[in-house]
Amino acid sequence: MQLICGVHGVGKTVFAKKLCQKLLLEYYSASELIKKMAKREISDYKKVQHISDNQELLLAALSEMNDAQYILDGHLCLMNTQNKIERISYDIFQSMNIESIYIIVDAPEKIQHRLRNRDNQIWNLGFIASFQQEEFAYAKYLAKKMNIPLKIIYDNKEVAKCSFLEKENIILPIKPVFAEKILSGEKKYEYRKRLCKKKINKIYIYATAPVKMIIGEVWVVDKLSMDKEKLWQETQKYAGITKKFYDQYFEYQNCACAYRIGEVRQYRFPVALDSIGIEYVPQSFIYVGELGFVRTLVPRDSSKKKYILSRD
Repeated sequence: MQLICGVHGVGKTVFAKKLCQKLLLEYYSASELIKKMAKREISDYKKVQHISDNQELLLAALSEMNDAQYILDGHLCLMNTQNKIERISYDIFQSMNIESIYIIVDAPEKIQHRLRNRDNQIWNLGFIASFQQEEFAYAKYLAKKMNIPLKIIYDNKEVAKCSFLEKENIILPIKPVFAEKILSGEKKYEYRKRLCKKKINKIYIYATAPVKMIIGEVWVVDKLSMDKEKLWQETQKYAGITKKFYDQYFEYQNCACAYRIGEVRQYRFPVALDSIGIEYVPQSFIYVGELGFVRTLVPRDSSKKKYILSRD
């Protein structure tokens, strides 16, 4: 069996049927097989009430098939009734005779546009991006664990990687008082005892309690790491904190670190972590892809010519 997977609206069915014609194989849809076995419709638009039960029905349907080789169009992750992204159990895939996995990917904006035109449904861009990241991560995990090939398909061609799947941003928890200083431009350095190892483009600002929301994003100009006294001398003008607070924070360290912040964008509507499929608050940071919350600039205060971004 060749398993074709990807998020809703990514175009996997079109690709799967073309691959069937090329390889002269039969095409099967996982959702259609489940419907036939259950003799009922899966309700509530893409939300699955009993994910494990449905997958057992799929296994039962596959066991009755006579085709030795075929292509199965399905998912690795699904959205449950609580709007959470849930991985289908590894045991389900282990029970299938999968020879290779094709993961179909596309830019979140294109997926959103396709879903709007096809189903008259408007999906949040951030959720689409998170859903695709999780589907992609699970595809890599399954391929490695099952020792089978993984083929990444973008724009109907096999590719080695896609830029929008690279984890090049982070969600960073910041106390609300400091988050506000960053958004106002008063604070242009975010001090940390350690920095993330990867090169990043942006920081999504997660304002901690009592806000508990992502309230904006900032571009990272540079990552600094040096003697703590030298760092203070270079950054104190836009530190956004007092020297006393700085010394207390780095009291037991000789080396200090900071993210140098560039362009700042504040969201008109803060974003909850669980709305993008993240169910826990990161202790230090968490890598994410391009969440794509925002699209258009909206004046916040025309007299001061400051702007914030509206969320889709």
